[in-house]
Amino acid sequence: METLLTAVLPAFALIAIGYGAARFNILGGAIFPALNNFVYYLAMPALMIVSLAGVPADEIINWNFIAVFSIGIIVTWIAAGLAGRLLFKDHLAGSAMRGVIASYDNNGYLGIPLAATAFGAPAVVPASLSVLINSVLIMTGAVLILEITRARASGGVLLNTAKALCTNPLLWAVVIGLLLSLTGATLPLSIERLLGLLGQAAAPAALVAIGLFLAGRPVATLLAFAALSSVAKLALFPLVVWLLTLFVFPLEPLWAVVAVLMAGMPVGANAFVIAGHYGVRLEDASAAIVVTTAVSLVSLSLMLILMTGG
Repeated sequence: METLLTAVLPAFALIAIGYGAARFNILGGAIFPALNNFVYYLAMPALMIVSLAGVPADEIINWNFIAVFSIGIIVTWIAAGLAGRLLFKDHLAGSAMRGVIASYDNNGYLGIPLAATAFGAPAVVPASLSVLINSVLIMTGAVLILEITRARASGGVLLNTAKALCTNPLLWAVVIGLLLSLTGATLPLSIERLLGLLGQAAAPAALVAIGLFLAGRPVATLLAFAALSSVAKLALFPLVVWLLTLFVFPLEPLWAVVAVLMAGMPVGANAFVIAGHYGVRLEDASAAIVVTTAVSLVSLSLMLILMTGG
């Protein structure tokens, strides 16, 4: 519980800082798009390159774990997206973004420290692999779908989509990070430190941006926006992963419990950054991050009690 509080309380504090800065006119409304662009184009790509490059791919590849977590993401994404189309008449971009919110984990900031505290240093390996899967599968899939829908709306689908994908900083970050991981190449120390400094700003800036966005918006409406994605994130995703580890892709006990724990993490702030960049489901993303982070204090504590037997 102490580890959870240590990770969760600063996240809420940063959101509150952004909220207060907007309410007291310390930061004007114009700062939100600028801050979101900073995270999307600079801080998040730097964080992804450093994170992916730091994972030694040849040491952590576990195909059953990759299958379990990837299928869990895909099932949750599709289920949340279809529910959005049926219940709220979402368009393709809206349903795709709802799926991103329901499946994007806060694994790097909260998941890895929590897994290491609960299960020891060996748990860092599967937890790190979940971050890799999250980054590659969700980031790439989200950008592909959202860029295609944007290009389709403006005409010239193939040309516009290809141009957008070739200039998208997140996809380039994934490619560069994976190449560094797979080849074992290292960045020059000065470049590594530069990217590290930029990457460290991603989470704080994104959380402050959430607070800026939430200022002045009715709480009841936000909770309604968050309900579907939050249930899918905290209940459906870990349930699917648990069933897969039991009946389809067997894993050794440590890897199985870490897979379920990582699937049960609250929504990561990067989901909001993507939503902000494309202007899709911003209310859902911001509210779901706040709601799932709060609820995770209880849900993750219960998961840890059940999985550790005390």
